[in-house]
Amino acid sequence: MEARTVSTDTQTDPGTAPPAGASVPKQPTTPPSENTGPGSTTGPDGPQKEKKPNPFSRWAGTQARRTGDGAKGIAELLAHWGSTADQSGEELRRRIVAGQLEAFTERRDELRGALVKETKKVVRIEEEASDGGLTVAQRGQLTLTRENARRLEKALRDMTKAPFRAMQPTERQIARARTLGRLRRGAVLVAGSIATVMAAVHAPQIALLALVAGTAMAWRTGAHPPRLTHRPIPDDLLIPELDPPAKLLTTEKPGETPADTEEAVELFPGDTGRPFPISSAADDPAVATESLRRALLDEGLAIGSVTDVTREKWGWKATAHLTKGKPSGLVLRLPELEVALGVRTGGVMAQPQAAAAGSVVLRVLLADPFDPMPAHPVHAPRSNSILRPVNLGPSLDGTPTQVTLAGQNIMVIAVSGGGKSQIVRNLVDYITSCTDAIALDIDPTGRGFGPLRHLAALRAYDAERIDATLDWAIREAELRTERMGDDVDNWQVTDEDPAVFAIIDEHPQLTPKQKQKVIKLSRIGRKARVNAVLLSQDATSDVVGDAIADTFGIRIMLPSRKADVPLVVGSDTAISEGWMPHRLTPSPGDWDPADAGCFYIIAPGLRDPILRKATHLDAATATLRTQERRAVGPATVAVHPEDEVELPEILAVLREAFDIEEAACLTLDQLHPHLARADAQRWGRWQDKPEKDRLREIGKALGAEFRKAGADLSTERLEELDGSPRGVRRDDLSTVLRRYQ
Repeated sequence: MEARTVSTDTQTDPGTAPPAGASVPKQPTTPPSENTGPGSTTGPDGPQKEKKPNPFSRWAGTQARRTGDGAKGIAELLAHWGSTADQSGEELRRRIVAGQLEAFTERRDELRGALVKETKKVVRIEEEASDGGLTVAQRGQLTLTRENARRLEKALRDMTKAPFRAMQPTERQIARARTLGRLRRGAVLVAGSIATVMAAVHAPQIALLALVAGTAMAWRTGAHPPRLTHRPIPDDLLIPELDPPAKLLTTEKPGETPADTEEAVELFPGDTGRPFPISSAADDPAVATESLRRALLDEGLAIGSVTDVTREKWGWKATAHLTKGKPSGLVLRLPELEVALGVRTGGVMAQPQAAAAGSVVLRVLLADPFDPMPAHPVHAPRSNSILRPVNLGPSLDGTPTQVTLAGQNIMVIAVSGGGKSQIVRNLVDYITSCTDAIALDIDPTGRGFGPLRHLAALRAYDAERIDATLDWAIREAELRTERMGDDVDNWQVTDEDPAVFAIIDEHPQLTPKQKQKVIKLSRIGRKARVNAVLLSQDATSDVVGDAIADTFGIRIMLPSRKADVPLVVGSDTAISEGWMPHRLTPSPGDWDPADAGCFYIIAPGLRDPILRKATHLDAATATLRTQERRAVGPATVAVHPEDEVELPEILAVLREAFDIEEAACLTLDQLHPHLARADAQRWGRWQDKPEKDRLREIGKALGAEFRKAGADLSTERLEELDGSPRGVRRDDLSTVLRRYQ
């Protein structure tokens, strides 16, 4: 800027006229100076330098503007949220439909819970009936309860078959939902504002801190202004049941055209998109995956994906991943899945995964998983130790079922025809092959170990002997406990001090006093290595309530009652966890083994609900092993509760014949070879006679032998057999044997 020299003459600005009469002061003449130049101004006292802006002031202004913009952005964001503008119309529609689905699921769960409650009442009343009969009032209650259970079961079945059908909301309903959302959020904002004011009044320090924090948040928001758009729809609202109708009618995916989708869905000519038998998959994992996926979705399950689909020799194995709900919902639908997949009853097994709460391993059986079955292992006399594991049989995944018996109380539950005797025979076969273990045979029915009975260290088939044997086992456990030093946790098993297994069959038939002794033995005998092996057709509450939860380390369930499963597993949710012994089919007879011998087990190291099967030891082989071990000399206890009573020879021969034949009754013709083998001179005299005469002579000779032995036994007509031949029944023989053993 060039300096101006102002003269002493009066001058005015050309654009401004001085008012009339005003005096104009004289302006001194200031000569140009060396300081006059660019950046200088001329003031009343002479030339002055122009002021530069303060850098701090400039920075403060910038931050203030940024903080103000941030505060404005936060206000806009709160208004955006309070007006529910962050929720799209599709999200609100899905939330309305989700409420319908939740109500549908609750109604179904209520029905299921009511059915379980009524079923438990039926079981309880039936158990009371088995104990002492029912009164007229109780019979009426049982009838009414059964009718209620049937009604609930039908209602649940109908509701399960009917898929969830959503009532799509109208635009007006969606607008109403948005209004309600605004009211709720507005209430939250008002409540927050009131709380802030109250805090400022009653706690200024907190208010000051809040002001600082709010200012910092506003400052940060000023640099990153929020985007006021619709938020993504939450994952829990993306399940198929909540899809809009247009999406439910097609399987299009983003980026696919309808033509592409149709080609991907049609797996075979005539494919309608509905569930189809998994056998149609042959060996194609992709087709099997789609079969499983459709069947699961058709049952109303929220399935995200089906993965790890592999072909096994027995069928298919896969993992289903749930996006909502619990694995128990899938487990409860197994019967319906079996129908949808076209497999036999019990052909679909589910195993929820503890490591992944929404994952369930599915096994679909198309063939017998245990065919071919491995042979029962050969245990030479005195060749094993109870401290080594025994293989009870293969599992569904092909691994052996290895269990160490030492120090474990064992429970075996199976209905009639379930294969309990096979498990018992396998256990006894192993125990009696050990040098450091003995078995006690306790059976109120008189059956005992069957062909392996002579390997028992003690046998007790009547009330007096059972009491004496249990007393001996309890006393032995107490003595061992007293002899253990302070530095010993468990009894050290040796050949001289073997482990003892008191194997009690048909536990419910014991007297109440004997049952208490079994419970006491199971509680005090574990550390002393004097253990109880309890066998029963049902897990009665008087046993389970006192003993199972904390004393039976090994629990084996063959085909069982549904009511027994939670009691034996020790969990009210056992069935929904995958324990399915109640879905196994017991054998109706020798002509159809069904699922006899198949079992689930809980043991140290074995906690997963995987199906297994016991190897089979037939009676003839068991008899040969008995002879081999008796020749070597099996282990026996040093003290017997009482002397053995000599069994008449004729009864011993008949017992061995029934053990080998494994039949409910034997004709005279079937008995003759066994009698002749025992005493050829006595029973082989009539071989050359006609059959009618031969059988008559055998019957007369048997009657004489029975009278000689003082046995209340005789031959009789077996009306259930063709021709009604004469013979002997197993039950009659067992009754007589109780008097001698």
